[in-house]
Amino acid sequence: MTEKRLTFWEATFLMVGAGVGAGIMAVPYLASRTGYGSLLFILAIAYAANCLVHLMLAEVLLRTGRDLQVVELMRLYVFRGRAWSWLLWVVFTVLSIAFVANLAAYVAGEGEIVTELTGLSPRPAELLAYAVSAGVVFFGLKIVGVFEQFGALVLFACVIALAVGALGIPAHVDVSVEGDWRETLALYGMVMYALYTFFSVPQVVKGLAPDGRAAVRAILAGLAVNGILTGAIALIALGVSTGVTKLAIIGVADRLGNWAGVVGSVFILVAFVTSYWSVSLALADILHERTGLHPKASWLVATLPSLLILYLGAGGFLEYLRLAGGATAIVVVLISIPMYVTARRIGEVRDPEWSLGRWGSPAILGLVLLATALMAVGSLIEI
Repeated sequence: MTEKRLTFWEATFLMVGAGVGAGIMAVPYLASRTGYGSLLFILAIAYAANCLVHLMLAEVLLRTGRDLQVVELMRLYVFRGRAWSWLLWVVFTVLSIAFVANLAAYVAGEGEIVTELTGLSPRPAELLAYAVSAGVVFFGLKIVGVFEQFGALVLFACVIALAVGALGIPAHVDVSVEGDWRETLALYGMVMYALYTFFSVPQVVKGLAPDGRAAVRAILAGLAVNGILTGAIALIALGVSTGVTKLAIIGVADRLGNWAGVVGSVFILVAFVTSYWSVSLALADILHERTGLHPKASWLVATLPSLLILYLGAGGFLEYLRLAGGATAIVVVLISIPMYVTARRIGEVRDPEWSLGRWGSPAILGLVLLATALMAVGSLIEI
């Protein structure tokens, strides 16, 4: 696999690709229960919380001075010494399962859409989806970054097309704050998950090295783009749908016509594919570092199970997504903050070119812990 330096926009859209997935189409339904005003407030809170979580990891990497993935950073700063090595392997296993579950969900979703758009039977559709998704990652970080840019352009084109199509429809967006605490918390958990791209931060820092400040800007920009796309899709769905469906594009298509359904399907398909690229790239790098497998072997181990699980008929799409979201949130809650604190104390690079500074104070870290804990709780609430 070839590794070359990323451009700023390639790094930014690597973050976008990792975040824009299934969650973005589930947000409008939850927002319809709480009001668009609540969604805007939650988007602001979720953006701030995600910025802090992601920049904590960026600072850990800058203080380490090496291109390492999350699991090996845990080895350096949390599970130190032989006595803790077994627990590191447990975390590695849980993360790998969550990643594979996520990737299987993406292939399943891609296969369903390919079947709808082309008429292919499900198994060939899933195989085609896997080939396109995994094939790009085979060529490494630089190629993934290039393709993520093209994917982002398609996503924006789809949103613009839907927005233009909705101009002639009387809008009825409720900007009030409604819903009970369970609905609000469920919306918060889904928005946090829609913006969450934690495991792509090492690729961004690596791809833009040695410019740590550029990596920080790319992380902030990528999270902002995810927030804009999430808010835009919700605005369109809430504005035109007579009844917001759990998968937002269904209600939009009912109001705008079949063409909107096709555009929405393309949006979801590209969102799944770009997410697959980012997530599987991160998993392949983690496997390579932890096990010493050759990069190409790591790529195969990272991607092939996502297809085999579907062919074995083990579970459904929502179960994969729920497992992935809950597991990754819990890992962040339990491990990120102690890793960050220890890296600031013993990291090899004592004076990195960028740090959170006062934004890394104990009070702020306490708020980050609360924000990510609520994300974990919110992802488990059924509405």
